[in-house]
This record gives sequence, C-alpha cells and structure tokens, in this order.
Amino acid sequence: MAGMAAEVSGDAAVNVVAHFQSELLSMMRDADGLRFKGRFEKLEPEVKQSHDLPDIARLTIGRYWRSLDKQQQGRFIDTFTRLVVATYAHQFDSYNGETFKRKSVRSLKRGRFFVRTELVKSNGKSVHLDYVLHFRKGRWSIINIIADGVSDLALKRVEYSHVLARDGFNVLVSMLERKIAQYQ
Repeated sequence: MAGMAAEVSGDAAVNVVAHFQSELLSMMRDADGLRFKGRFEKLEPEVKQSHDLPDIARLTIGRYWRSLDKQQQGRFIDTFTRLVVATYAHQFDSYNGETFKRKSVRSLKRGRFFVRTELVKSNGKSVHLDYVLHFRKGRWSIINIIADGVSDLALKRVEYSHVLARDGFNVLVSMLERKIAQYQ
C-alpha cells in the first residue's frame, strides 16, 4: 500500500529527480579530475536509471519509428543513449557552488508528474529545469526536460524528423555520432 501512495502522490517521481540531480552535483564536484571519459562513465548508469531512454528515443523520431526495423531501432536507442550521456558529461563539466532547488510538483494527464526545479548558479542566476516523468515497468522515469521553457524532446523531434525525411536513417545516426565525438 505504501508503494501505491508514493505512486499517487508523486513522491517517488520527485525522488528520481532529486537523486539524479544529486548525482549530477557529485559528478560536477569531481569533474576536473574525471575529464570527459570519467564523467561519461560516472553518469551513464545514473542516466539509464533515471531516464526512459528507449521511450524518449522513440518519441524523438515520432512517426518514423514504425518504419525502422528492430536492428535500426536498437541502433538508434544505443546511439541516442550515448548522446544523452555525452551531453550531460559535456555540459556539466565543472562545479562552482551550484545547487538545485525543487520548486513545485504537480500531476499531469495520463498519470505523469511535472517536477519544477531550479539550478542556482554561484552568481545567483538560475536556470529553470522542469522534468516530466511517467510510471512504466514498475518505476518512475524522466521522459522530458524543459530548460527555461524549452522542451528538449520537442527540439530533438523537429530536428531528427527533418533529417530522417530529408536524408534518411544512416545520416541521422552519423549526425548523432558526430555530436558525441565533438563533446569528447
């Protein structure tokens, strides 16, 4: 019954976000000694645990997902996962006293939760980071992050769908591989 209460209240969803942000801060504190490869290795299990990467990957290419065979879908999920981890490892590459603050939580349609947080920088400026989570396979997972009002999922969907329509699957995967290499 306690698990059901956490599911309904969103406490477990909040805990996913709080744990992920705590791990980001931990990695940031060690960022200089870790270099990119170390940051990537430290974050990879955390990102895989906190994010529903297969679902996010599917959503980023929308209607094109069904046109891919199982091998292509698997390749896309793997490449997309590496890109997400590489992006975090690249963007969170130092620590200067940043903190995360939870601002609010609200339920959304279809049993999802919206967790509003703020990354407060050492200069006092902040970035609003809002997380959308859903409950699948017995756990809460992040399916979208909205930074200062801009949905990461929406941006990727527009970009990736355009590349798929114009250039095809192999070009899209090559584009993602190039981004990963640039972050290294």
